[in-house]
Amino acid sequence: MGFHAVVKNAFKKNDISGFARIISSILDPLDQEVFVLRQKDCEVIFANAHAQLHMDSAEGEAATCKSSFAEIFPDLCDYCPYGGKDGVTDPKIYEIDDAEGRTYSVRFGAVEWIDGKPAAIVFLRDLTSEKEVNERLFALAYTDQLTGVPNRQRLKEDFSAMEARIENGEMSGIIALFDLDHFKTVNDTYGHNTGDIVLRRLTEHLQGEQAFTGHLYRLGGDEFVLLYADSTNRFASEGEMKSHYQDLLSTALRAYTLPNISAECTLSIGISFFPKHGINLSEVLRKADIALYKAKSEGRNRLSFFEDQYDSAQKFNDLYIHIQPVLTASGKTFGYELADRGVGDERDEGTVSLSEFNRTLDALGFNDLDNHYHYFISYSKQLLNPAVIRNLPREKFIVQMNLPTKLTKHEMQNNLHIYSELRKNGYKLALDGLNSRSPLTELLSYADYCKFSPTDSSMADQRKIIAANPKTKFIATGVDSHAEFSAAKTMGFNMFQGFFFNQPAIGKKTKEVSPMKQNYLRLLKLSSAEGFLDFREISSVISGDVALTYKLLSILNSAAVGLRNVSSIASAVTYLGEESLKKWIAVLALRGIAEDKPLELVRMSLIRARFGELLSPHFHTHRNPQQVFMAGMLSLLHIALEKSKEEMLEDIPVSDDIRNSLLTKTGVYSDLLGFYENYEYANWEMVSQFIEVNQLEATMVNEAYLESVKWYNDLAGNGG
Repeated sequence: MGFHAVVKNAFKKNDISGFARIISSILDPLDQEVFVLRQKDCEVIFANAHAQLHMDSAEGEAATCKSSFAEIFPDLCDYCPYGGKDGVTDPKIYEIDDAEGRTYSVRFGAVEWIDGKPAAIVFLRDLTSEKEVNERLFALAYTDQLTGVPNRQRLKEDFSAMEARIENGEMSGIIALFDLDHFKTVNDTYGHNTGDIVLRRLTEHLQGEQAFTGHLYRLGGDEFVLLYADSTNRFASEGEMKSHYQDLLSTALRAYTLPNISAECTLSIGISFFPKHGINLSEVLRKADIALYKAKSEGRNRLSFFEDQYDSAQKFNDLYIHIQPVLTASGKTFGYELADRGVGDERDEGTVSLSEFNRTLDALGFNDLDNHYHYFISYSKQLLNPAVIRNLPREKFIVQMNLPTKLTKHEMQNNLHIYSELRKNGYKLALDGLNSRSPLTELLSYADYCKFSPTDSSMADQRKIIAANPKTKFIATGVDSHAEFSAAKTMGFNMFQGFFFNQPAIGKKTKEVSPMKQNYLRLLKLSSAEGFLDFREISSVISGDVALTYKLLSILNSAAVGLRNVSSIASAVTYLGEESLKKWIAVLALRGIAEDKPLELVRMSLIRARFGELLSPHFHTHRNPQQVFMAGMLSLLHIALEKSKEEMLEDIPVSDDIRNSLLTKTGVYSDLLGFYENYEYANWEMVSQFIEVNQLEATMVNEAYLESVKWYNDLAGNGG
């Protein structure tokens, strides 16, 4: 027997009031107004406690919806099955406002009342408070709290809502990415509070301009986006579209400042189009970022449109110095290739600038040229300028010519002329990308060094060329494993370029740590442990080895540490503090453990450590600088110990965060370790992604790397 039949049997027709009491006891606790009305005059035949608050009829009069609810909710009749719009009987939920502007949800349903006659039941619920809460949550989730403009998440969702139309060719538009030139100067000079005020004033100004209102988003820091979308037929051509947005956005190119401060910020803007440059946000943003870099490199305070040929990898080639070691067969470092793409292009035609060379010299610490290394640099017209010849130590530099796959007769003669001029001025010469099938014998006779590309697979031809040119030193490039190293050595190559030295030897049995290294390993264990240093045990290890004492004090007195005349560990603690001293003891231990390995293993480990330490404060999520340093330093230690990473960590008591990062791809610092490797291999696309995900500035990353290299040089130059 159904509920309705039970109710009918339980109550006689003359016992309506009893039924109403039961229904009231069920419906009164609800947080909504419920009432029942009948078509004749829309008489209200039942109302729960909440609904009765809205009924205003004289006592004893029959209440009607028209005299109560319909007056409070002017649109109610439009949705009621009894009145208003013909045929409106859909039981879905609507939203209506009362006379005071509060929003309610309303739903209608058909019922058979206790007297057996049809009636309509109405449910009203006040949504105002719920909407206010939702609006506050929405603001927190989608609004930048400093400037009040929509944030990155809102940009993602707004763009995502358009993607289908963009993909179908129904919508086009632009992403304009910009940041403030010289904003770091404001922060450094006047403090971050002043910087925050500048950002707020900038957004207030832009939001106040009709051209920018409703289009502005903040990505983070001083990076913002302007998003414009239109139907695809708004502009007659791409040129017209480009001209329109150039005129519109150029109005933002002005100096932004505050009273009582001398620093002024301008805007650099990079623009990409959709769908031409991509149909998803990440792709269009990436290309706008490339255009932004171009605007900055061309002098700032300007806008630049993305061009397809100017890709992300080229951006990082242009910006970064890639320093890659060249090793001898015995594992000694012969020198370094400086792949500085900032030199050697057509921009230096007719000009003399030492800025790129200075950047390279600063990176490698050439203030002290007593080292025995050589440096491979790409050819630039500037190399033959008298000003460069006077300033550059030519005996240390090997000028590298990158060979095309084919040379015309004119190009061959031009290259021979350049080589002749370089030789006259004291430069040593190298050919890069030699093709064993067509070795260009005339050029080869000029070269002191020749490099074979790893893509050249004709080993027999390579061997013949090497044998036929005994006075030329041949360099195997792309040697990234011990097997490749052994094969190249067998073929007669003199030197090797690649990362074979930081790869574990396959199938090699784990070696026990030699007695000579035991003291260093003990120091590494003591300095890696969390908590305070055990100075008694450390002193015991060091005092028992005169060489250890000398080496530690040499490090502590080096330019890298910045102390002078430190004569004991006790005084070092006073000046440095325990955490910093732990770091330097670990550095000493690493160098001691790897002293019979290629120097590049130590160099790369310490540059990683310092690089990460310098980047740590700039991440939007917390990265512990001490742990970052240790993770970078330990990342290649298992190679020096000739152990697996798991075996190495059985001996060294590092924190769980470092352990997980070294052993897995999901640790706190795993992504950073992957970033180091991509940087070393010049995988600029992956470097670009890491920088974007972590909201870093590309220029800052480059400067941190150069500072890390200089730091290592200071350490190596004075630390023994």
